[in-house]
Amino acid sequence: MEASNPDKVIFPGDDNHPTLTKADLVGYYNRVADKMLPMMIDRPLTLHRFPNGIGAKGFMQKNVAKHFPKSIGRINVPRQEGGTTVYPVVREADHIPWLANQGTIAFHIWTTTTGENGAGGFPNPDWMVLDLDPSSGDPGATDANSAVHRAASASRAVLDEFGLASYPVATGSKGFHLWVALDRSQDHHRVAVANRALAGLVALRHPDIATTEFLKKERQGRVFIDWLRANRGATVVVPLSLRAKPGAPVATPLSWEEVPDTAPNQWTMADVDELLARPSLDERVTARQSLPVEEIEAAAREAGVDLDTPFDRFGRKR
Repeated sequence: MEASNPDKVIFPGDDNHPTLTKADLVGYYNRVADKMLPMMIDRPLTLHRFPNGIGAKGFMQKNVAKHFPKSIGRINVPRQEGGTTVYPVVREADHIPWLANQGTIAFHIWTTTTGENGAGGFPNPDWMVLDLDPSSGDPGATDANSAVHRAASASRAVLDEFGLASYPVATGSKGFHLWVALDRSQDHHRVAVANRALAGLVALRHPDIATTEFLKKERQGRVFIDWLRANRGATVVVPLSLRAKPGAPVATPLSWEEVPDTAPNQWTMADVDELLARPSLDERVTARQSLPVEEIEAAAREAGVDLDTPFDRFGRKR
């Protein structure tokens, strides 16, 4: 895929970062598309688009635009407030740089696929993600004692207690995502219960560094363990996706051994050769796991984690 208007600046340069153009953006996705596709194929997709570069306002796009090629799939998803969202679904590697040429910088996916009918009857989730979102701090920090690194270690320990292998991803922004590969034996609601319980256990055991408070003013500098990624329709950035930040950082799958010495935004577009040589997230998975929801929920309730206060899909108390 060749970029249209290839000299358009997408990532303006500064003292610390080079200027990157649309040709650079599309060229990056040309190279990584085959490695990204297994994580994206047949999943509803949300596009973070910046047609005029990150120096101008961008937007999140869920609906398929009329000019999208017919080869890009469509799936109709009823909205809670009424109406329907027609999500794009990629099924070919070439779709990824094509969408980049439309100004897409970051790609976000659901944690389930569209299913065989392609009409909104979704299978159970095959991923659960704990999102570790620092309230403050330097995203370039590699100090293993920083709050987000300690929160990652604490979250891993809780997941390990329930026999759940987790796969860390440096988000390319401020924090880490911990991905857990599931065998689809639990539906969205049960996965969401487990995710909330796990986040609550981390926050309860490490109140100095972690919280499940949605309001930033209540977080007091602690890492927010965002458990809403398990809800139906919630999205998570695709590993190897660029982020709309200076220097074009990349969401990068890691080994646990790398986490203490890795900044969340350490990897960038400039590292594409090394990124291609590293295992992708799906290549790191050794087995898909059954999620012991009842065991996790019981442990959280016994510890005093609140699992009953109702929240809406934006984390606001009802």
